[in-house]
Amino acid sequence: MMVIFAMTLLLCGCGKDTRDSISMEQFAPTDVQPQDGEDDAAAADDVSDTQSDGQLYVIIHMDKKNKLIGFGLPDSLRTLQYSYTKATQVLDEHGQFVSMNRLKPGSVVTLGELDNEAKLTTIQLATQVWYQDNITRFSVDPSIGMLVIGETKYRYDQYLRVFSDDQEISISQIAQGDVIRVQGLDKQILSIQVIRGHGTIALSNTELFEGGWISLGTKIYAKVTPDMTLEVPEGSYELSVANDGYGDTKTIQVKRSEVTLVDLDEYKGEGPKLCQVTFEVHVPDALLYINGDEIDYEDPVELRYGVYQLTVIADGFDTWERQLVIHSEEAVIEIGEPQLEDDGSDTAGDGDQESDTGSTTQTSGTQSPQTSTGTSQTGTTSQITGDTENTTGTTETDSESDSLISDSETSSSGDSYSDYLDTIGDLLKSLADSEN
Repeated sequence: MMVIFAMTLLLCGCGKDTRDSISMEQFAPTDVQPQDGEDDAAAADDVSDTQSDGQLYVIIHMDKKNKLIGFGLPDSLRTLQYSYTKATQVLDEHGQFVSMNRLKPGSVVTLGELDNEAKLTTIQLATQVWYQDNITRFSVDPSIGMLVIGETKYRYDQYLRVFSDDQEISISQIAQGDVIRVQGLDKQILSIQVIRGHGTIALSNTELFEGGWISLGTKIYAKVTPDMTLEVPEGSYELSVANDGYGDTKTIQVKRSEVTLVDLDEYKGEGPKLCQVTFEVHVPDALLYINGDEIDYEDPVELRYGVYQLTVIADGFDTWERQLVIHSEEAVIEIGEPQLEDDGSDTAGDGDQESDTGSTTQTSGTQSPQTSTGTSQTGTTSQITGDTENTTGTTETDSESDSLISDSETSSSGDSYSDYLDTIGDLLKSLADSEN
């Protein structure tokens, strides 16, 4: 049997928060060399010359089979191509020898002299530039050529190189929820590499489930609308859907820059299905309503899989309302003990919770959404509340919310779920864990 505590979800909309979320894997040059544009262009024209002036190049393609590397200039559309050999030395930003595998399209490098066969002798990851990895909080304003990382503004121009899956793309193809790596010089962005991209889920035959809820993994869920589409991070998801007693869960794979078609006719299952819901209400003399009808919660209530409006009313407390998504054979919903706001005579209780809305450093490209344990409202002294523990089988959502998508969406972990829309329950568990 599964236990649900009622709670308030405070999730940020995708891409709304622009605070910095950058990994500690970053590099800043200790000795920035000034660039002489005219000298650099002359050096690029002469393939026999050395690169002692520190001319920067952006790798735009690598042909390891034929040992060829294509380069672009950061201030020109001109491209160059050089051959390399097994003897070609590759150095990192600190001058240490590294494998050729460290070089990727988008890497900013400097080049050493060419040998007598006009092949590269040395390639070094540029020491003049900075880079930031695993960036999830960013926004792009193409009208003025601006990229904002956290709260820091950078500029880019028509020579910016952007890569995804080692293919050059437009900056307009980057979406909120992607994870990127950026290299730049001072405030100028030189290249962007998409570390984790996004794909699109397109639903068909949605009629039966319209008005119900769909969940993807533990981070994304939304109300089903006709022939809806969802833009989500690439990865594997447990897709669950339920409405009016019907539903199912299946694993889907979302590939970068591709459309994944999902036919909801395949998710009908053997409906209608019913759930035995037990309500444990700890508020004295509380009245409980489902879709406006008062119910006797002394005994388990049988509900079809779907979405319900849950309301709890008690003297001395604010009216508490949630949308309840039913998606398992059994569930227990526990309405928690009341919490009193501090009136100055009592010590602070656990009703006032600090909500950490996000870290300023990000090493994995993911972030847990946050929640409050109460339904605090201005001008009231008591609220009906609940703390979330082992949550599976049902989900409570804000009654006016049509979708909840975390800031930085990630693929599901691949665990199997016995109840459909179980993943939404796991979301609530993760929210509770983050509070503790």
